[in-house]
Parts: sequence; C-alpha cells; structure tokens
Amino acid sequence: MSEAVAFGRSKTPRSESLFNKLLWIVVCLLAVLLAGELLFHFVIAPRLVVKNVRISTSLRLSEEEVLAIAGLGQSEYYFRLDTEEIRRRLESYPMIRSASVKKHFPDTVELILEEREPLSMLLYEAPGGRSVPVVIDDEGVVFEIGPAVSTWNLPVLTGVKFRELTAGARLPEQVRPLLEELKALQTSEPGLYSLISELRIVSRTANRYELLLYPVHEPVRVRLGQALEPGAIRNALMVIDVFRRQGVGDRVRELDLRTGEVVYTLKEE
Repeated sequence: MSEAVAFGRSKTPRSESLFNKLLWIVVCLLAVLLAGELLFHFVIAPRLVVKNVRISTSLRLSEEEVLAIAGLGQSEYYFRLDTEEIRRRLESYPMIRSASVKKHFPDTVELILEEREPLSMLLYEAPGGRSVPVVIDDEGVVFEIGPAVSTWNLPVLTGVKFRELTAGARLPEQVRPLLEELKALQTSEPGLYSLISELRIVSRTANRYELLLYPVHEPVRVRLGQALEPGAIRNALMVIDVFRRQGVGDRVRELDLRTGEVVYTLKEE
C-alpha cells in the first residue's frame, strides 16, 4: 500500500513540468503575437502609403481633377485615410450624384463615381437681363451653368425663379413630382420626351400649379393639369396632327386637356 502511494506521488512533478512547459509555450506565442501586432501598428502601418488610385467614372474629369476634389495628395497613409470624408467631398461636387470609396490592402484606393444625368434646362435671368442656361437632373440639382452646358437638346422648364443661382442649388420641393414624371417619360418613352420643347409651370396657389406644354416645331401650346401624363401628351399630338392635315394647324392657339376632353382655342378668338 505504501509503495503504491509512493509511486503515485512520483508522477506529479512530471505532470507539473509538462504543464509548465505548455504554459510557457502559450505565453511565448502570445508575446510573439503581441510583439508582431505592436510592430505592425507602430512601425509598419504608419509607413503604408497609398500608391494606386483606381477611378471608375464616365465624368469628363481628369484624374488630377478627381484627386483634387477628393482631397487626395501624393503621400496619403493607408490606415489614416477616412473613406467617409472622401465620399462627402466627392458628393459635394455638383456633377457627382453619388460616390463610393473603397480601400484595398495594402496600397490601393478605389473611387466609383456616378454622374448626374441631364433632364431639363432652365434659363436663369442674371443681373443685367442676361439669360443664362442651366442644366438640372431629376433631383432638381443644378450641375451645369452657362459655358459649362454640354447638352442643349433638352426640354426647357420655365416658370421657376431663383434669387441667386449657383452650381449645386436645388429647385423647390414643389416641383419634384414634375421632375420625377419627366424622368419617367425620359426613361420609358424617350420619343415623347424628345418632342417636348418647353414645359411652363403656371402657379395657381402656393402648392398647386398647371402645366403648359409646347411641342417641338409646333405653334400650338397644350394646357395640362398638374400631372405630366404620357397618354395626354400622345392625345394632344394626335389632335395637332389632325389639324395640320386639315390645313388649319396654324390657326389653333391652344389645346386644353384638363377636363379629359380636347378643347381648342383659335387664334382669331
């Protein structure tokens, strides 16, 4: 019995020795990992510089212009780069509708820019009575002014006034539904969209207005309600075509479609 007890006690130091060795191995591994992490954060990471900037966009901007808008210099540190701040800078530029900024380890930043698409044109009366063309998108954002206007084949929106016009300005919220309808027309029925020369907003109350539509190459104006409905536009164009075939197109001044029926007014009246 005494021998058995002595034998069992002789195994305890070996077990403790093995446990201590394993413990030291774990401690050493943790120390190596900690040292490696400290080395990375305090020595390697601060020295990782952005070497590549990939830009994906159809905007008519040079790489230098995009980098200047984004505020990216030649010696940007990878881990100090604030992608959200860069995104805000890019989206503050009127021609950029949205921006996405992604970092790819170890030295690359990717910029994906979506440009604003022209929807309509306005004529802003500048001081001195000079008319300045401006281009807006479906959000009502002015992103091209004067000499910067690159597209002229757009419906002209009139009846909207600005106190002071700058790039990035927005049209009043009251006309946003009209812009959405015009965008839907541009997307789904580009043929009808291209036949609109002018859309005039005629105010009735503070929150209500009517539309006057002027077709391309036609001396007739079409009085609509507040909605820009494709069916009503097609109906008006059909009636105008009938009048033209009958040889009386030049005598018709206006078509009124507000009641759902076509009511026309002659110039002599």
